[in-house]
Amino acid sequence: MKKVVITGASQGIGQSIAQTFLNQDYIVHNLSRHAPQYSHSNLHHWQVDMLHYDQLENVIQQIGSFDILINNAGYMNTLTTSSYTWEEMQKIMNVNLIHTMQLSIDVAEKIFKTQQAGRIISLASIAGQIGHPDIWYGISKAGLINGMRSLARSHAQYNIQTFSIAPGPVETQMMQKIPVERQKRLKEATLNQQFCQAQEIADTAFWLADAAPNCLSGEVFDLNNGVNCR
Repeated sequence: MKKVVITGASQGIGQSIAQTFLNQDYIVHNLSRHAPQYSHSNLHHWQVDMLHYDQLENVIQQIGSFDILINNAGYMNTLTTSSYTWEEMQKIMNVNLIHTMQLSIDVAEKIFKTQQAGRIISLASIAGQIGHPDIWYGISKAGLINGMRSLARSHAQYNIQTFSIAPGPVETQMMQKIPVERQKRLKEATLNQQFCQAQEIADTAFWLADAAPNCLSGEVFDLNNGVNCR
């Protein structure tokens, strides 16, 4: 039975991803601060704070060999460029980028490289491809996209594939942080005036983990409903 490790799978997009894998008979290890409000015989919860990398290292060592890593944990502020404190900048960069990338590197080097197989999927954002009001959130997601591409180049020879999913606005609790008028403008900018759904992201993540061909790696999959056509 295949195993997947997902960060931040207790709610929102992470929960949808975890439940999709559980429905396909995967063993799911959730790494998050809060226990999930759903249960399954194949679901294992590890209480981990992404701010403390030693906790991530310890849990990964205990889990041992697995097949897929999904970097979902992350957050966004409502801070303006000038209102960020040094501490808040360090916090969001550590959670969204630095510790996420170090986890990916450690898993690639210590687990996937040894078993000559593995896939890493990171939840980035359209914010990493355009100028974003939350400047450090945008920078963290841009760095994550680049990090996945770098790992694809350095580890393809070990049959390790990496991907980024870059959604536009998604119907989740995080959406509630955005002012209503801005939500309206964002929705009007889409091709059919609809935001992406968490299940659509989960289905994409599962396809990348389970069925994507070997010729794919390092790619960014945009789920923004035409807001950022490239």
